Amino acid sequence: MSSGFTRSGWMRAGLLSVGLLSAGALDVGGLGVRAALAQQAASASPFAPPPVASTSNISSGGARPASADTAMASSEPNAPKPDKPSRTKASSAPAGPLKRSYSSVSVGEKVVALTFDDGPNPATTPKLLDMLKARGVHATFFVLGTRAAENPALLRRMIAEGHEIGNHSWNHPQLPKISRAAADKQIADASAAIERATGKKPRYLRPPYGAMTPALRSHLEQKYGLTFVYWSVDPLDWKNRNAKTVRERILAKARPGSIILLHDIHATSVAAMPELLDTMLAKGYRFATVSELIAQDQPGRVHVASNAFEQSSGGKPRRSAAASTTHTGHHKPVAGGIGLY
Repeated sequence: MSSGFTRSGWMRAGLLSVGLLSAGALDVGGLGVRAALAQQAASASPFAPPPVASTSNISSGGARPASADTAMASSEPNAPKPDKPSRTKASSAPAGPLKRSYSSVSVGEKVVALTFDDGPNPATTPKLLDMLKARGVHATFFVLGTRAAENPALLRRMIAEGHEIGNHSWNHPQLPKISRAAADKQIADASAAIERATGKKPRYLRPPYGAMTPALRSHLEQKYGLTFVYWSVDPLDWKNRNAKTVRERILAKARPGSIILLHDIHATSVAAMPELLDTMLAKGYRFATVSELIAQDQPGRVHVASNAFEQSSGGKPRRSAAASTTHTGHHKPVAGGIGLY
């Protein structure tokens, strides 16, 4: 120590340092002292939220790191919650572009989801409901708004018997091929028809043909809060009107966590159900609604659908064929291909 620096001089220097610290003028190790003091004050408050990122990654005057943005985005609680929260994932899917789309789910037991599109059909859907009820099986019905408006009693029966109802658009267009305003109307009108019939808003959307683009999917997710549900097993029941063929294809492809695509508007698809259900039940399988299946998704083994044709073909179905769409008579949907993971 220099003999010329007196005790009073050191005290004055110490006071000057404290003044500089309180003004945030000093930066220690790249961390603004004002930020450090603010962080300590926040952590001392019992009402303060947890920090979104480690202060070791934030320099004074610097930008917030990407990890902080990710942490904030992933905490947004706008996603639909499954019916059985006790078995659901620890956190819901985030809102907006990060919302998840499912083609199947990773589960630790033999459980699958049966899903039926394009109904309800008063000539075939009641028979299917009878078959499901007799076996205590629950399914998910992705209904068209036109048919929901025409058959509200069938939707109420579905809900009363433990089934789930999802949105399949108003009248089955390829959503990427119409204007955004028209696509909005397709989804909004179908959801409104479902809610009028059942008192419940649908949580899930299955786009007709599986046709979708990343931009449109992000828009619909953010605007309507719907989670997209595709499929992992497609027996092509719309094309091959043969109950035995439909049944055998499903039995050959079904795995734990599968989401199986069918159409309750076809008599042959409904006719395939009794033996299919009995065979799978005998093999130890259990049937769940989409919400129930998602609730059993195992953390660390999440399978998030990557809709491959969203990137590769501008939302066009992978398999194309002429679609006859007369909703009061025949309706032959084109089976859209889904890129699985």
